Amino acid sequence: MQAIFLSYLNAVPVYLAATWATVQYFYEPQLAAAAAAVAALCLALRIFLGGIGGKMVRLAAYAGLFAVIVTNQDFRLLFPNPAVGRIIAAISVLGLWLPVTVLGGLIRRLRGGGARHPAAGAMPATTAGGQPFDVKRQENEKKQIMVIMMTDIVGYSAKMEKDEAATYALLKEHNTIMRRAITTHRGKEIKTIGDAFMVVFESPLEALRCGIAMQTELHAFNKPRPANDQLKVRIGIHRGEVIATAKDVFGEGVNIAARMESITDPGGISISADVYEFVKNKVEAGFQSIGSPKMKNIANPPEVFRVQLTHG
Repeated sequence: MQAIFLSYLNAVPVYLAATWATVQYFYEPQLAAAAAAVAALCLALRIFLGGIGGKMVRLAAYAGLFAVIVTNQDFRLLFPNPAVGRIIAAISVLGLWLPVTVLGGLIRRLRGGGARHPAAGAMPATTAGGQPFDVKRQENEKKQIMVIMMTDIVGYSAKMEKDEAATYALLKEHNTIMRRAITTHRGKEIKTIGDAFMVVFESPLEALRCGIAMQTELHAFNKPRPANDQLKVRIGIHRGEVIATAKDVFGEGVNIAARMESITDPGGISISADVYEFVKNKVEAGFQSIGSPKMKNIANPPEVFRVQLTHG
C-alpha cells in the first residue's frame, strides 16, 4: 500500500504538468467552472462517502466532465483530430482525479473515516431468540463490573415483514422514547442493532429507574393505539463482570443480560439478583423471584426477578 501511495505521489507532477499545459493552450470559463465543481464534489465524496457507491458516483462525475470537454465546440476546433482530443481530455481529467484522490484519501484517513467502527461491521446479535451480542475482542480491553441493560421489541421481525414503512415509523418512535430515558438516567448507549439496545450504567438503581421510565412511557404510548400498532419491549438488566473497550462491552455479563431479556414478558423488566440487592425497597415496584432459569452457555445462571410495574 505504501509503495502504491508513493508511486501516486511521484506521478502527481506529471499529471499536473500535463493539465497545466492543456490549460495554457486552451482556457474556457465554462469548462473551468465545470472542472472546479467536479473537483469540489469528488473531493467531498472521497472524504465522506467510501465504498463501491462512492467510487461509482465519483466515476460518473469524472465521466461527465470528460464528456463536457470532448463535446465543447472550442475544444474540438483546437483539437480537430478526435483521437488526440480524447487523449488531451483524458489527461486533463486524470490531472484532476489524482490530486483529489490523494488529498481526499489523506483527509479521510485523518478523520478516521477509513476505519470500520464495530457497530458498522457484521455482528450476529439477536436478543429476541436468546442469542447474546457477539463482538470481536479488541485492544486495550479490561475487565470490570458494570450494569448491562438489553432491550428488544417483541415481534419486530414479523411487523417489519407485514408492513415495513409503518414498522420503521414505529421504530423511530421507539428509539426516541428509549434514548430519552437513557439520557435522563445517565446511561451509556453502547450499540443498537435493529430493534435491540445495549446500554450500560454505573448504578443498578439508575438502570432500573431507566427501565421503568421506558416501560411507563411505552405504556402511555400504546394506550390509545390498536394492538397491532403497539410497541411491546422486553428489558433485561444484569450487574456483572464484562470486558470493556473504548467503544464496546462484551463477555458473560452481556450474555446473561441478553438471556434474561429473552425470557422476559412483553412490556416487562427482569433483573438479576445482583441488581435486586441494590434496588429493593428503593423503587415503587414489586419483585417476584422466578428462581435461576437455565440459560444457554451459562454455567451458573443468576436468580432472576420479575419487576412488577404499576402503570397509572
